[in-house]
Amino acid sequence: MKLLSAALLVLAAAAAVTATFLPFSELLIKLAPDQPQTAYVTTGWSTHFGATKDAHAPLFGIPIAAAAAATLAGIRWRKVAFAGAAALAGATGMLFVYLLNAISFHRTGNIAIDPSLEAGFGNGIWVLIGAAVLAFGAVVVHPDD
Repeated sequence: MKLLSAALLVLAAAAAVTATFLPFSELLIKLAPDQPQTAYVTTGWSTHFGATKDAHAPLFGIPIAAAAAATLAGIRWRKVAFAGAAALAGATGMLFVYLLNAISFHRTGNIAIDPSLEAGFGNGIWVLIGAAVLAFGAVVVHPDD
């Protein structure tokens, strides 16, 4: 069981860090009727509006990477594995609420600029949720210290 738990914790940490480089949310919007749609993409390390990088975007990758490191440290101690899984779930929950608010605000009817607006979750958030589930699964099979 120790080997299975270690493998799940490593997989969870790797998935969490990988998720920070994938898009958490994607928004396609036209700022004027005669312009093409512009992509607004948020990752763990940056937010881009078209080709422009937002210099003041929140760095969601920092708490996620810290939680992944704590998850890896949990290979040795079950309580640390639980703390890492909880930190990963907390960072994921915080990010999910942020994205849900941003995506809900941009749904049809809230902005009259672009009736063809598309907003949704990117692959990164789903990989991150999977990483949190894996981390808790590892805690369940982790032998007591």
